[in-house]
Amino acid sequence: MRARRSAGLWHRLLARLYHLRGMAHRHLGHLQGDVEEYRWAVVDFTQALRHDPGFVQARYDRALLLWRELGDGVSAEQDLTQVLELDPERVEAWFNRAHARRLRGDTEGAIADFERYLAEGDDPEWRGICQRQVRILRSMGGGM
Repeated sequence: MRARRSAGLWHRLLARLYHLRGMAHRHLGHLQGDVEEYRWAVVDFTQALRHDPGFVQARYDRALLLWRELGDGVSAEQDLTQVLELDPERVEAWFNRAHARRLRGDTEGAIADFERYLAEGDDPEWRGICQRQVRILRSMGGGM
């Protein structure tokens, strides 16, 4: 039994190390505008999740890179849906999943997620963004 507990701890530690390296790649990507650094960050976040599938922060960080820097709304939406399943109180995931859904053309899903953030989120800047996005998306014929 002790070996299992140690293995679990070891996997969690490895996951945190991969996540840390992924954060370094993400930072370098931001500094240098280097898409390849973002891809390396995604690889590291994925490795972190292999070692600890319940590591919500690694899944969240990977999702942000996928939709914002790499334009992959489908994979980002999948990650953010899992983030919400693992941590329903993480309201910023609604905001980001709305953007991922908008990126992939799911206007109704994006509106629903922006509205969910408006119901639960309290960041004034993000609330303003959500309100503007809902107006824009509805003016384009979505969510009617």
